[in-house]
This record gives sequence, structure tokens and C-alpha cells, in this order.
Amino acid sequence: MDRKDLTPLYQKIIEELKQAIEKGDYKKGDLIPSENDLSKHYSTTRPTIRQALAALTASGHITRRHGKGSIVSEPKNGLGILSLRGVTASVGNRSLTTNILQKPVKLPWPADFFYELDIQEISTGCIYFTRLRFLDQKPVLYEETYITDHHLPRFTSRNLENQSLFKTLEEFYFIKVKEGDQKIWAINGDKQISQLLQVKTSHPLVHMKRRLQTNVNSLNIYSSLYCNTETYFLQDYF
Repeated sequence: MDRKDLTPLYQKIIEELKQAIEKGDYKKGDLIPSENDLSKHYSTTRPTIRQALAALTASGHITRRHGKGSIVSEPKNGLGILSLRGVTASVGNRSLTTNILQKPVKLPWPADFFYELDIQEISTGCIYFTRLRFLDQKPVLYEETYITDHHLPRFTSRNLENQSLFKTLEEFYFIKVKEGDQKIWAINGDKQISQLLQVKTSHPLVHMKRRLQTNVNSLNIYSSLYCNTETYFLQDYF
């Protein structure tokens, strides 16, 4: 395990165990290693392991039974749009596909933009694109994304169809998300959004506006997301 970046160890443990469960290394009903064994494997303390196991319990991946240990349960239908890791990393081995509705283009920031921008961001402009995400062939997420156009050569030519935005930024530009903030509302979608997500305009949607700060100064990722939670509830760990 790479311990050089700033991601907390307990989150890395969560991710590795979660991936092992979703890949089938640990199947439903299996016991995962004990707290002592996990502490030795990750060279950490039992409180750190307990923190990771508590998150896996909350996400529905394991059930903890006194005197027996942590048992793999059937993962629930959760959609991880709350995570700083991104949707692609949050859905496990389910079938996630992405349609690019508006290819990345360079634009000035909208005059009524939903977050306050600093002077450097305003001067550089943004890269804008929209995506519709499908989970198991069901449209669940429409996303409008704005990225500060700062040290992103040839980004508009990158293929984001069925690709992780975060992995693309990390692989080609060494950009990683560090932290962020997000605002969430329950709304009724307008006609266009409702048609994209294949719901009636009277059907409630989750609307999220968020800002993700990266390891590059004044390079932020902004998103306005609309999520259909008819089948998938919002789920993730922090």
C-alpha cells in the first residue's frame, strides 16, 4: 500500500476491503480477517481498523457479530455521489456507463455561476462539459462540470466516454482532489432534466452543487448534479 499521499489510512483500508468484497474475493457469508490480523497486515492500530470496519458496516458491505467477527453481507444499491473519490470508484463492479452530452469546450465562466471564484480562476476561464451516467443501464445521474482552465493542455481532446474524470486528471496532469464542499437539495426536475433521467417532472430528484479543490492552486472542479434515487439511494463513507 502506498502511504506517501495524504489519504487517511483508514480510507485506504476501506477501499481495499470494499474492492475485495465487490470483486468476490470475500463472498456473502464469509468472515473477513480479524481486527488483529488486519492491524498486522496494515501495520496500524486496532482503533484505525475499527474505524474502517464501522464504515463498511454503515455501507452495508459487512455485518459485525459479537464473538464471531465481521461477516460479508449483500451490498445494497447505493450510489456514491457524495464521495471525493468520484462515482466511478464508488459503484464497485456494477455496470457504469457514461454518455458525453456536451463535449469539453473552453468558455468564460457564467455570469451567475453558483460558486464564488477567485481572481485567477476568473482570468483563466473554464472547461465545461456535461455527462449522463447510467448504472445497470438505468440513467441515474446528470452532471454539468466546470474545471478551471489552468495547466490543462489538450484536455478538450480527451475522450471521457465511459472514463473516470478523476483518473484522467491524475494520469495526464498529476492532479488529485484534496477536499471539497457540497450543497444538497431535494427538488422536482425541469422538463429537460426529467426526460434525461426518464422520470416524471413530479418525481423528486437530488440536486447537488459542489466544489472540489485539487493539489494545484486555483484549479477547482465544480459540478451541478441531478440524481434519480428511485432505485439507488445515496451512500458513501467519509
